Amino acid sequence: MMPSRRQKTTARKHRSLREFFAIPATRTTIVLLVGAVILCVLMTVAIAPKRYNLRVGEISYTTITATKDVVDEVSTARQREEAASKVEPSYVFNESVTTEVLQNLEAVLGQVNSVQQYGRTILEQQHPGDPQAQQAYQFNEAELNYAKGQLTQLTLAGYQMQTLLHATNQQMLDMSEDLTAAVENIMNTTIREGYTSETIQYLQQIVGYKTEIDLLQNVVTPILRKVMQPNMLIDKTATEALREEARKTVEPVIYKQGQNIVLARERVTYNQLEMLRSLGLLDNDNVDIMMYVSAIAMVLVAIGILLLVLHLFCPEVLRQPYRMLIIMLALCITLGISVLAKLINVYLMPTLLCVMMLTSLLGPKEGMAACLSMTVIVGTLATGSESTFSAQTVNIILTTLIGGMAALMIVRHKPNRQQILLCGIITAVVNAALILVVGFMTNTSLHDVAADAIWSGAAAAGAAILTIALDPLVEAMFNLASPSKLMELSNPNHPLLRRLLIEASGTYHHSIIVANLAEAAAESVHANQLLARAGAYFHDIGKLKRPLYFKENQLGDNPHEHTNPYVSAAIVTAHTRDGLVLAQQYRLPAEIQSIITEHHGDTPVMYFYHKATQQAGDAAVDVADFRYDGHRPQTKEAAIIMLADTVEAAVRSMSNPTPQAIEEFIHKLVRGKLDDGQLNEAPLTLLDVERICQAFATVLKGVFHERIEYPSISPAAAARVNAAAAASEENHNESRVEAAKLRRADTEEPAAAQPAAPAAAKPAAPAAQAAANAAAVGAAVAKPAAGAQPVGAVKPAAPVVQPVAAPAEKPAASAAQPAAPVAQPVAAPAEKPAAPVAQPAAAPAAAQPAAAPAEKPAAPVAQPAVSAEKPAAPAAQPAAASAEKPAAPIAQPAAAPAEKPAAPAAQPTAAPAEKPAAPVAQPAAPVAQPAAAPAPKAEQPDTEKIEAPQGEDHED
Repeated sequence: MMPSRRQKTTARKHRSLREFFAIPATRTTIVLLVGAVILCVLMTVAIAPKRYNLRVGEISYTTITATKDVVDEVSTARQREEAASKVEPSYVFNESVTTEVLQNLEAVLGQVNSVQQYGRTILEQQHPGDPQAQQAYQFNEAELNYAKGQLTQLTLAGYQMQTLLHATNQQMLDMSEDLTAAVENIMNTTIREGYTSETIQYLQQIVGYKTEIDLLQNVVTPILRKVMQPNMLIDKTATEALREEARKTVEPVIYKQGQNIVLARERVTYNQLEMLRSLGLLDNDNVDIMMYVSAIAMVLVAIGILLLVLHLFCPEVLRQPYRMLIIMLALCITLGISVLAKLINVYLMPTLLCVMMLTSLLGPKEGMAACLSMTVIVGTLATGSESTFSAQTVNIILTTLIGGMAALMIVRHKPNRQQILLCGIITAVVNAALILVVGFMTNTSLHDVAADAIWSGAAAAGAAILTIALDPLVEAMFNLASPSKLMELSNPNHPLLRRLLIEASGTYHHSIIVANLAEAAAESVHANQLLARAGAYFHDIGKLKRPLYFKENQLGDNPHEHTNPYVSAAIVTAHTRDGLVLAQQYRLPAEIQSIITEHHGDTPVMYFYHKATQQAGDAAVDVADFRYDGHRPQTKEAAIIMLADTVEAAVRSMSNPTPQAIEEFIHKLVRGKLDDGQLNEAPLTLLDVERICQAFATVLKGVFHERIEYPSISPAAAARVNAAAAASEENHNESRVEAAKLRRADTEEPAAAQPAAPAAAKPAAPAAQAAANAAAVGAAVAKPAAGAQPVGAVKPAAPVVQPVAAPAEKPAASAAQPAAPVAQPVAAPAEKPAAPVAQPAAAPAAAQPAAAPAEKPAAPVAQPAVSAEKPAAPAAQPAAASAEKPAAPIAQPAAAPAEKPAAPAAQPTAAPAEKPAAPVAQPAAPVAQPAAAPAPKAEQPDTEKIEAPQGEDHED
């Protein structure tokens, strides 16, 4: 059944979505968004305050403290109004008020006088000439109403009108004059607004001296209240400005963070409720949106810092979603644990956890980015819902930033568990020191500062413990190529490397050298050295499937000689796919799997391509059939291993690997990879490529250094060595006996003028007597100097063939000897030099007497002198010994020091005689070996041509 159009459209959409989400940038963006949301949620949860259901007058069963600094608005407003009310008003003088007051007074007095005249007329009509009857008369309602109608500018009550109507003309005249004068005088002064009543009272006192009391109270006072006005008016604008300034000077009533607002078992007041409402601590109340917006903004700033640092120092992380996922996971874990730890103590937050984790899992650059980002996050978390930047926040920021950098420097070199634990201890000390320094500047309580320092140190140590616990989980979850994992994979005991060593030893050793090359090159271009080494170890594990099809593992026939070149190319190119299968089977990190598939890129196997071309004749051969099917290197490490693999295999085939030839060959090989485009997708510059070439050259010059040619031993020389070894043991024992006798002689006769008599030495062979007789042929020698002591060896000297000539009072002339070992004796020193006498060679084990030391050493001869303090250069024959100064070293080895036995001696050391005999010529044995038989010619040594054995590696 054919799919419908809708099904095709749906499938096309699904395919487009899969392709979209397969883009690394898309997945990285999704990881960032999800991580940002999680961080924002954790932050808002951490700073969200607890809410309460309270009303005015209710009893609170919990002591409620301020989550941040809050202003008591009610108390503050009351105090500000009090301050404003205490401000004196600002006045403005109004000159027109005086004229207006006097005019009004004149008009009122005119109407009052008219009304008084009306009353006087009625009284005269009713009771003419009777003052008492007039005074007792009560005006009726009609009369009063008429009188009130005459007073349009003044309103008087009935009893006041009665007083005015009963007033006499003289009273009215006196009142008018006094009142007018008083008002005029007072208006020439200042009357402030608001002080009119005080002015009226003052005028009443002035006028009251001459005015009847009833008239004063009922007529004068209403007139004053009507006409009096202040001439100093309040300037409302200026006064309000002064009052506003006064309000501003009042500090707000603030409850600090942590201060109790409502105490348990107390009634809630209006002021307290308003403060709780402003803090957002009441149920069904508005949420403090700005607090949460600010927290989210700080989280976004932290993520921005993270991305900026990653872009500047390790931009490849932005193209690897799983690495970004690990970074965001570490940040979320750190923030989540910090939120819980803050409930106990704010200094217990393990802010260094993400730094330690990312440095040990990914590297120091990622750790540095996390350190800066976490500093912003925990700074916001420590501030929380506070409105002030407290010393506590400073402490948290400093410990996170400085402690994080210290952890970064400690963990980055050795990201193992021991180093992480050490990092926890060191950062704990650093954090505690920072808390103490800041605390002593801002806090006077030693107990509080010490407690904060202990909490901060515990947080750093806890971060290290959590890192040790979480790192293996993250590594296993993401199959991560962390530094510790790479160090673990670099262990030669890894199962794959053990298999490689046993089943494909040539490939194993090739991988070791490639690893050395890759690590040196990675260091030169600032790539991941651990990844380069581990990737080089495993890059050819695919050869385990068919090890004998690769040249380095072939000990006999080459199976490719009997195989079709197409098949051979398929077998060789398949080792990258086979290696990927093995890498997945052994759960190697993805980075190493990529190196396995990319270290050959899509290069062709030219050997089999040329072979196929030769076999095909004129037929065309497609080079694509001989190419590897892997991707070209995408990382620095993969590109480095590709070049190292090519260089190591090619340089090994050089016939004459001189330093200059190696360097030129490396550049040629690398240039070929560049020309083929294999490095086009790797993040390498031409300068990086040049540095890689130099690093390769440095390593390979050390691998292919020159070596000296070691000698081979002929059968005759081997026989002499064996004979000397057998004789040395016996000579060693006899020398020890001889030395003991000489020490006893030295003890018994310390001041003797002549040396002690020689002790009889057991001859090692019958030729010892013949050697003693031959010594008498030499020139006569003088007695040794007074006080001279015989020399006795504590242990046998170095292997010698010739005895040491006895020194005399005067040094003998040196006998001419060649530098090479010859069978010539050293002339015995005497008063006059004796000519050397050639003697037949003594038997190999013949014992020869040793001469006593003289005051001065013999003159330099062809053989080096024997020193009792310091051995000279190795020689085949020893010369005369000096008690004061050894002779200069020459081409022949000297005897070893007398205190320590050296190589086996061919001759035992004879005891010193009173008169030493002349030396007997002895043939020289190579490397201190005695001759098997007397040499036919004393002047020629018994040596053979030396050649190094073939097929062996010799050390320098």
